[in-house]
Amino acid sequence: MTRSLGLLMVLPVISASALLIGCGDAGNPPVDDPPDEFWGTEAASVTEHPYQAHFESASQKFNVPAPLLVALGYSETRLYHVPGEASEIEGLPATYGVMGLRGDAIVNGAMLAGVSEADVEADPAANIMAAAALLDEHAKTLQVDRDDLGAWAPAVAEYFANPNLEAAAHFIHEEVYRVLREGIAAPEDSGIGEILGAIPDVTPKFPSPQAYGGGEPPSAYYSLAKWRPAPSSNYTSGRSGYKVELLVVHTCAGGYAGCWGWLNTPYPKNPYKTSAHYVVNESGSEISALVDEVNTAHHVGKSWQSKPTNPRSVGIEHGGFSYTSSNKWTEGQLAASAKLACDVVKRQNIIRDRNHIIGHYQPDPVNRANDPGPAFPWTDYMNRINNCVGGGGGGGGGGGGGSGTTITIDSNSGANNAAVARLVTPSANWKASTNVTGYYNTGYWVAPTAAVSDGVHFEFYLAAPASKQVYAWWTSASDRSTTTPFVVFNAAGTKLGTVNKNQQSGGGSWQSIGTFNFTAGWNRVTVSRWTGAGFQVVADAVQIR
Repeated sequence: MTRSLGLLMVLPVISASALLIGCGDAGNPPVDDPPDEFWGTEAASVTEHPYQAHFESASQKFNVPAPLLVALGYSETRLYHVPGEASEIEGLPATYGVMGLRGDAIVNGAMLAGVSEADVEADPAANIMAAAALLDEHAKTLQVDRDDLGAWAPAVAEYFANPNLEAAAHFIHEEVYRVLREGIAAPEDSGIGEILGAIPDVTPKFPSPQAYGGGEPPSAYYSLAKWRPAPSSNYTSGRSGYKVELLVVHTCAGGYAGCWGWLNTPYPKNPYKTSAHYVVNESGSEISALVDEVNTAHHVGKSWQSKPTNPRSVGIEHGGFSYTSSNKWTEGQLAASAKLACDVVKRQNIIRDRNHIIGHYQPDPVNRANDPGPAFPWTDYMNRINNCVGGGGGGGGGGGGGSGTTITIDSNSGANNAAVARLVTPSANWKASTNVTGYYNTGYWVAPTAAVSDGVHFEFYLAAPASKQVYAWWTSASDRSTTTPFVVFNAAGTKLGTVNKNQQSGGGSWQSIGTFNFTAGWNRVTVSRWTGAGFQVVADAVQIR
């Protein structure tokens, strides 16, 4: 058994063995005596990620931290080798490869790496090498301290190359460096160990994103989306006398922050004045609202059924790339999108059929043939919307839903539906508290961090195997651990992953732990005490969507 640790932060260039599979250290459970709450039962055979050697080689050649390359690639494409996909945003070149390179980045990266542009587009190894070469060049220009992982943030911003500074800050803090802090768990059935071990203490040296908003949110929008208003150049006021009767599903053909960043960039930098009403991120944990639904977003250039599309429609973009058999969207993204669509359909009274809930490819089959993708699960998507509307759903949070019922497991056992949710009574080391406001329901459990197997177990029952999103609720304070472990198990006791969360922030709301493939029976999420000493960990509530 192995566990990836934060060793990646220490050196600018590291070995592949440290990249994907770590070893024990003081302050973490020894490998030969792992606590059950951390390890569960893991597969005996663990292989390496197919791009592991490519990341190591590029790191060594250009003296760029391998963890940064992995986190950057994951933030751009989820480590999917994009075969060349035209951007949803008019005027942007097509995206290629694991590292999401396009246009001048391909030209310059190829030159700096000493490879051909064709190879950068087609070969994952050359694509990763070109990305490392670009980061190396930015690091030289910016005089980056290569031994300080946080100091690379300005070079990441240059690589991101988005004119929207707020989007750049979001990309750095909430995507690349969040991935570095939390690590990347491999899919359950992949046979791969953790793709990237967590580096909990890394902090980017870059201005933080500003508070969301730009005035009061509109009345006609999904209430739990983040209001990031597009500039007036990018939409048309009103609906030109038309009634909203269409919902159009898009893929950005690019990452979430880059997508809403470009759509919020004013003319003339955004020469085609493109926009959308909403953008859903790749995990489904966040949705941006850009244009009030009373106004016309510029998201479809063609007519549908002999009438203009834009003034009759609400447009939903999705971070990521075309839905194909080799690039399926996450359950979380599909669930969040369907919940959003349900809310729009109910408020706008849109007919629920495939002439009114459409993909961008339908009005524009020539230029947008793969939008949202040839394998997009339309039947499932429509069923989710119909079930939500029929069951009174919609109007929910950005990451909720799914095809089944939401299950909440509260720290107050009396509040749980015993048929599907239960809390294992914590040890006496855990104290019931209401000391810090923002708790869920009636209070929470709190305990000091310690190298002991003494977690709080939140258990939930599934009648059949399912991919589900896991969310947690806590109260935040300065004495909270910044690396509170949430350990996820299926009903067989197999550990699906460990996610460390900073409980000094994010309190009083549902925070995403991740999406996991659970089995039928009683599955479990454990809040563990086994992390850095001197802090408190909170076990308040867990929600399964």
